[in-house]
Amino acid sequence: MTGSDLQLIWRELKCEAPSTRAFRLEGALLAANVANLSTELGRLLNPKPKRLLLDVQKLARIDRAGIDTLAGMAGFFAEAEGGHIAFVAAAPLLREKLEPLAEPGSVKFFASFSQAAVRVLDHVFAKLSGQFAATPRPPSTEIARAIWKDMRDGQLAGVQVLTLSGTFDKVSAPQFDRHWAAEFKPATRHLVLDMADVRSVVDEGIERLRRMADATRARDGTVSIVGARPKLKVMLDMLDMAQLFCFHNTVQDAQNAQGQVAP
Repeated sequence: MTGSDLQLIWRELKCEAPSTRAFRLEGALLAANVANLSTELGRLLNPKPKRLLLDVQKLARIDRAGIDTLAGMAGFFAEAEGGHIAFVAAAPLLREKLEPLAEPGSVKFFASFSQAAVRVLDHVFAKLSGQFAATPRPPSTEIARAIWKDMRDGQLAGVQVLTLSGTFDKVSAPQFDRHWAAEFKPATRHLVLDMADVRSVVDEGIERLRRMADATRARDGTVSIVGARPKLKVMLDMLDMAQLFCFHNTVQDAQNAQGQVAP
């Protein structure tokens, strides 16, 4: 395998659809270059549009890390109403592997770039004409308010395990702040953050993740995130924050890893 076989090239395409950006991907989307793609797109897509069009006709190779990244990006854009990623000229095998991993409604597939752009415009015009005038039922504030589930001591001294559940946003952030001030111990250096049951993280949640990382780094410690959904990893990459955390599949794996650096 040559170096050129591992290269990923992306360039922006002109797109007149509102709140939509378009890119063409060429080459290989593999574990070795997914973080770089996410970081660069995060810098380019500022402010973040609602929709992203990706022409993947010339994407010759993709591995599981690449598919997870695309699914995570789709979830990231789906946070906005009507947000999604539209894939243009995707190979049938890519679609087959991507659809089960992506959140419902977060990915769309089109045969051509023009078809994708027209569908976006159709959606915008239909919304303006009042076809979507019905106000959606707001989420229960009782459900959204609670993000903090449990915090307990880890297996070793200086380690705490924090479990979150729900949506980490401006509604749930105050509840998090109260518990964090009361339960994060002065002697704690390392934090295991179980996010397997966290559905969504937006700006206020991201800011709290940064604060947790800063608090443990000030004590020469670490934050290990467990069970993160693909879109959270993509979001952290796009914000150039992924290096602040370690990622593990289980709480036990995270504690085993931290046990090698815990006091």
